[in-house]
Amino acid sequence: MILSIILLRALTGRMSRRRALLLHAEGRLDRLLKNVNPWDGASVQQFVDAAAKISVAAQQQSVTLVSATQRSYFSDQGIDFDFIPEVPDEVRLYSDRASEFVTPKLVRSGKEKVERLNVEEIFNRPIREYRKNVKKGMDESKALAIVANRAKMYIESNVALAEREAETQIYAEAKRKSPKILGYRRVIHPEASESGVCGLCVAASDRMYYVEELKALHNRCKCEVLPVTKDLDPGLTLNEHDLAKLYDTAKGTSAKKLKQVRYKIDDHGELGPVLAPPRGETVQHFTYQDFADANPNSTEPIDLDALVEEYGAV
Repeated sequence: MILSIILLRALTGRMSRRRALLLHAEGRLDRLLKNVNPWDGASVQQFVDAAAKISVAAQQQSVTLVSATQRSYFSDQGIDFDFIPEVPDEVRLYSDRASEFVTPKLVRSGKEKVERLNVEEIFNRPIREYRKNVKKGMDESKALAIVANRAKMYIESNVALAEREAETQIYAEAKRKSPKILGYRRVIHPEASESGVCGLCVAASDRMYYVEELKALHNRCKCEVLPVTKDLDPGLTLNEHDLAKLYDTAKGTSAKKLKQVRYKIDDHGELGPVLAPPRGETVQHFTYQDFADANPNSTEPIDLDALVEEYGAV
């Protein structure tokens, strides 16, 4: 299957812009943390309120970006429709077990009213953890570093949840508009993570998902979603191309490990469906360097950015 340059540019462009908006949000969060006093209630409240606003801004930007990118994907397959997803600021599910400090907030997601966890609550959690750690004897600077890392992870997961909610609404509308829509496929981004593509993402990318199936997430997931129609499946082409290069380069233990990765989908009370390894197994990441080390005489596999040049003539 020949891929269009419009699709490839949209695919690679969204990931770079997504990375930029997350870095901007994390930079703002770092500046906030320099002024917070974790032992002062008023100072903590200021931090929590400001951190929530940073997260919401990043979520809204990511939803706008996803909407524009997905419209490009569908338009590339001859399906045009004007639709703006309605994603609330509150993207986490409300769970009695996970939300002992707050009550649910009723918000609108698309055409439905749902109970969600308020945005501010999750940024209280690392502060509570900080106090607990320091009381147990942890150095304050180390405890504050944990706060920073945890808060950044919350922003990144909020962005992923907002993106998934937008994608779900967009694909439901696309299916309503066109009988050609069968579902979607996860597309891996091995070039987008320093630690390498997650083995769970690789394993989950080998099938088509129906529109009604929520995309299962995991920590710092960077999977893209591409439409599958009766005529076209561009995500399959992209995945097969990248994975074939990885396997061809490895020819050894790395390739064997990659093919053996298994996963399951757990239902997380706050995040919804999440990818997880089977009990007792760890999540493996596979970088291009892993495969180059396994076979130093092979060329480095082509990443998605390079595909633009390879298929760009279309």
